[in-house]
Amino acid sequence: DSAWAEFEARPGKFTYEELVRYVPKAELPAWHKKAMDASEQGDLASVIELWLGAKELDRLAQRLGRVGDAELESLSHYATEPAAERLVKTHPAVAAKIFRALCMRIIDAGKSKYYFEALSNLEKARNCYQSAGLDAQWQALIVEIRREHRRKSSFMPGFERIIRGTGPSQEPSFLDRARSRWVSRTKA
Repeated sequence: DSAWAEFEARPGKFTYEELVRYVPKAELPAWHKKAMDASEQGDLASVIELWLGAKELDRLAQRLGRVGDAELESLSHYATEPAAERLVKTHPAVAAKIFRALCMRIIDAGKSKYYFEALSNLEKARNCYQSAGLDAQWQALIVEIRREHRRKSSFMPGFERIIRGTGPSQEPSFLDRARSRWVSRTKA
């Protein structure tokens, strides 16, 4: 009873694990359903981790689909990034929304040190928008970024490369560039 009360008060991964420890194996499916239904009202950051661990991807996608962009942008990337990665294949529209929020969180804050991550997330968002058939939303995002962030000179060239289809995933890594330089120097 105390484990259930604790879970109801703060639904999350750790309170769920504590609850499951006291549930008899035969009753586990019923308690799981009861716990997942109760977790619907929980804090979004906590239930993301819970639902990922419990493989409740449809429930997660529905909840994240209803959340506004501002709320998604306010969440930590530690919570949202794993969710986006898991939803890419099964729910690309929701994954695109999360990757967009991850990118906008960085560029809205002007954290130029993390622009490479923002560009990487933006490229993933583009791929998800395309696989979900949401080209109009991708075009709207392009217009928004150009309008709001056109003066960010260290971000915009990478952004334009993503639009052309030659984003960060197409560029050789630092290690690959170093290897090619090393090979050219040893041959001479």
